[in-house]
Amino acid sequence: MKDAQTKSKNELLRVQGSFSSSSSKSFNNEVMALDLQSKKLLWKYTPKDRQFPFYSSAAIADAKVLLGGRDKMVHALEAKTGKPLWTFTTRARVDSSPAIAGGRVFVGSNDGRVYGLDLASGKNVWEYEAASPVTSSPAVAKGKVVVATADGQVICFG
Repeated sequence: MKDAQTKSKNELLRVQGSFSSSSSKSFNNEVMALDLQSKKLLWKYTPKDRQFPFYSSAAIADAKVLLGGRDKMVHALEAKTGKPLWTFTTRARVDSSPAIAGGRVFVGSNDGRVYGLDLASGKNVWEYEAASPVTSSPAVAKGKVVVATADGQVICFG
């Protein structure tokens, strides 16, 4: 079976923050891709200019890995190599895990905003000010995006 994202013969490409065991993250300033079959490191991404951990889970689409960081940025990496493709800077840390649909990346930030970014370029297509930190991960279904805020609001777009 081939992985749909990388076209490799590996059954699974796992991308996440650095971890100290199979069940817990160490929240380091790096993202790794591992071949679960051979247990070998495929690549590691460590932003050179920023020393903040990644708390969000990665999302994968169109051969890109996307994740939010405590450095206030959304990072897009090439899935096969880990090479940085683009970053988008918000006004506060991004603990929300991105959701991807229709060529858009949806992510919340502690700045109280929800962002809709272009998957290919990282450009901000739209944003909504929720006025409370958005640390929940967006859910996408049937053309709608749903997020929750720290003060208990549930917001549906679409």
